[in-house]
Amino acid sequence: MLNNVTNKKGQLLLEFFTEEIPARFQIESENQLEVLMKNILNKKEINYEEIKLFSGPRHLAIIIKEIDLQQNDQTIEKRGPRIDADQRALNGFLNANKIELNETELKDTKNGKFYFYSEKIKGLRTSEILPDIIHEIVYGFRWSKSQRWSNTKLRWGRPLRNILLLLNDNLVQGSLCLGNNEHISFNNYTYGHRHYEGKKIIVKEISNYKNILADNNVILSRADRKSRVSECIDILLKDNHLSLLSDKYLLEEVVGLVEFPNVLLGSISSEFMSLPPEVLSTAMKVHQKYFSTINEDNELAPYFIFVSNSLPELNRDANVIEGNERVLKARLSDASFFWKTDLLQTFDIWNNKLKNVIFYEGLGSLYDKTLRLSELSKDFFQAFNVEATLASQAALLSKADLVSEMVGEFPDLQGIMGGYYCDFAGNDSEVSQAIKEHYQPKGLSDQIPKTNLGGMLSLIDKIDTLTCFFKIGKKPTGSKDPFALRRSASGIVKLLTEFNINISLNNLFLCSLNLHNNVTKSLQIELIDFIIDRLKISLKNKDIKNDIINSILLSDNIHNLSFQIILQRINILSKKNEDERFKNFLHNFKRLNNILKPNDLLKITSAKVNPNLLENNNEKDIFLMINNFKSRNTNSEVNVDIQEKVLNEIIDFGDPISNFFGTVTVNVKDVEIKKNRLCLLYIIREEIIKYSSFHLMDD
Repeated sequence: MLNNVTNKKGQLLLEFFTEEIPARFQIESENQLEVLMKNILNKKEINYEEIKLFSGPRHLAIIIKEIDLQQNDQTIEKRGPRIDADQRALNGFLNANKIELNETELKDTKNGKFYFYSEKIKGLRTSEILPDIIHEIVYGFRWSKSQRWSNTKLRWGRPLRNILLLLNDNLVQGSLCLGNNEHISFNNYTYGHRHYEGKKIIVKEISNYKNILADNNVILSRADRKSRVSECIDILLKDNHLSLLSDKYLLEEVVGLVEFPNVLLGSISSEFMSLPPEVLSTAMKVHQKYFSTINEDNELAPYFIFVSNSLPELNRDANVIEGNERVLKARLSDASFFWKTDLLQTFDIWNNKLKNVIFYEGLGSLYDKTLRLSELSKDFFQAFNVEATLASQAALLSKADLVSEMVGEFPDLQGIMGGYYCDFAGNDSEVSQAIKEHYQPKGLSDQIPKTNLGGMLSLIDKIDTLTCFFKIGKKPTGSKDPFALRRSASGIVKLLTEFNINISLNNLFLCSLNLHNNVTKSLQIELIDFIIDRLKISLKNKDIKNDIINSILLSDNIHNLSFQIILQRINILSKKNEDERFKNFLHNFKRLNNILKPNDLLKITSAKVNPNLLENNNEKDIFLMINNFKSRNTNSEVNVDIQEKVLNEIIDFGDPISNFFGTVTVNVKDVEIKKNRLCLLYIIREEIIKYSSFHLMDD
């Protein structure tokens, strides 16, 4: 029986104790637990103030402060039959709810007058509802990978072993059904570090929950574990005059692998230090979750840092370090064997093997892909200011390492190993470097290739990949993007931006599409629109206003514009947006745009302004102004350097448009004069919106 149930508020502690949950699941499991709990409490009319979540390899917990100890009373309104319904229908409604007619009321609805009954349901104690809440939470989880265990029917991320459930420091009675008559009873205890395997830890007070676990060598908070790991790493680095090869993803992973981080330093046998540094760091990271270190000469040091889940103790630590060094030696022996084996091969041998490796069904082999890249290089080498022969050679050799022994074991080294093997084979260093970096960038936040040749190779590789998968209908849908095509498109945006490539969106995929048979114009438009979507995301990430982005990217002529002109116009508009002269122009242009109604446009789109019908000086002046503007800016869609000048001239139309409307009446009785004036406004608008769809911008 819970004490103090008359109190309105209390604290709730729920902990799921499981077998080791993979590190990659833990943050998502926290998020799911929070969302599920909030939704269910809101649905059950149970209020609360603060939620705290914790996750680790074996503990997933939530603490809720100031939670209602009793559910709010609820009123449920039930609708009965219409007033003119058969008496049997009314009797059925009354009998079903065990009420009399005088307990109902008539209400008007859009479908007529109906009988209604309002049933008042008194709120239950939270302790009575919690078993159902826990059941709904557990069965509401969605894991990317799940499993069953023993004789149960429940599928979960890992087997559940215990459920700790306290409300106001009291055990909540109940259990969770796992199926097949298997249950887990709610308990008031949990378990500490694996070192104390099987030892039950009684939790008497929710406020002491974190501390009692800490006393049993479980640091419950991810942030606290991460802080401890970082601090211990810094101490080891300082003591040994080292720095860390930073890897935030590895740090997040190891934080999810340990309950009580014990950070230790191991050494790498000198026989392996001649291997490429990327091989050493990748072998340590991928298989062992070790951090690489850098010496004072900014070279990979013969030491590694790892995070153990063992409790700190001098002799035990020495044994743990020795064991990890022994395991690493075996891993690096394999890597050394792969390196030596690969050096005996040639690029001709590897490229022949590529002929038997399918890129994707319907897209030929990887060797076919390198031939396409070689062809594409002929159309892009000048834009990147590189030699045509080097561009073609880099393309033809770019995928050879995919069939090497090293990349077969460590796929993350693709491209990097190709660069090393290319160097070893005596090829031009530019080609080697380009192959090494051509998978960059892997998204908007990743670094780009350092060389022009690497940038070109990366761009044409991504263009080819997008073209191929769009051609066979494998476009991303919703959240699904199995071929990382959004990442490739983001990479294209970043490469075009950072390398200042001045190519129109229409021409971006033209060469690649020409290498395929039976491609349609609609496919080209789909590819361009896909790039525009990623460009929009890139610009939003730079805090550029959405209306400015849309005013350029939704323009009718966007496909004909070069990438650099698009960026220039957006950046210039961002700077001019708060300028008073620009605001004046925008206001008057929108007035002009609003006058041109769709019905009028049908009559004037093919018409020309008749200068002899211009009566007012203001309409004559603005007609002369728009003609001069057209003649001065014939190359405004190809010349990057004049974009600000063009916008300034457009802004100059603000006052003339205002003067026009101040003295000229458009909707006059004379049909020809009215049509002529509408035609003049139409020509002004059409010239101006070639720069930007200004009417989409906010005043």
